[in-house]
Amino acid sequence: MRLAAIYNVWDDYDLLKESISNIESLVDGIIVVWSEYSNFGELHNPKTETPYTKATWINLEPHSNLKPSENERLKRNYGLIKARELGYTHFLMMDADEFYESEPFLKEQERILKNDLAGTVCRTKVYFREPTLTVGYDVTLVPFIHKITPDLCFTWNTKYPFAFEGPRREIRIDPTRQMNINSGVEWSEITMHHMSWVRSDVRKKIRNSTARQNIEKSTIVRDYSNAKEGYYCEFYRAKIESCENLFNLPQIVDESISSELN
Repeated sequence: MRLAAIYNVWDDYDLLKESISNIESLVDGIIVVWSEYSNFGELHNPKTETPYTKATWINLEPHSNLKPSENERLKRNYGLIKARELGYTHFLMMDADEFYESEPFLKEQERILKNDLAGTVCRTKVYFREPTLTVGYDVTLVPFIHKITPDLCFTWNTKYPFAFEGPRREIRIDPTRQMNINSGVEWSEITMHHMSWVRSDVRKKIRNSTARQNIEKSTIVRDYSNAKEGYYCEFYRAKIESCENLFNLPQIVDESISSELN
């Protein structure tokens, strides 16, 4: 197995270095697909001058005539194409706020290789405002390591394993992360640790999320302002709990929202 971690980056550099440091010893290479503009046309000055071990940086700007979700999918496919060109046999699609524990990662990697799986899907644990505060496991699932085949690509696929769940067929996997395969993908017990709201600019994340129609700004801002152990997070409908800083991450706080407490 030659495994590449492919990052999809716009403005989310807050934890990118830490995420790459977390994953670089577990993979054979790192590809960062970055853009100056978001899928909604907002400009951000990228920090591409920062050196990251093993990283190959590729620029791809969104097309103004495409929907945000289509641009996001295009960016992911661009990274996958590059991984294929560079001779990787497997890949893991990542965002800059995602982390994995080493031991479970290596065990799952071995299982995928031994059983010649097309890929696996795992659950996500969400952290809110601080790396020591969590709302626990989210309903969202995420693809883990997948085998690179000649025709594999990211696309809207209602038959992608685990993408939908329940009688109402609710989405469990981000539509921009679904792929054009219908079988061979198994469930994994590994956890993706998602520092989803450990950000220096929460409002910018909301403005430019491809899922922003599902995000109530006032709710997130209120939850972020009041986040502490025991607080009921309305957005996730879960109580916030304290937890260990598993990845020794820095404290990154949106001061503009924190000041609203005063």
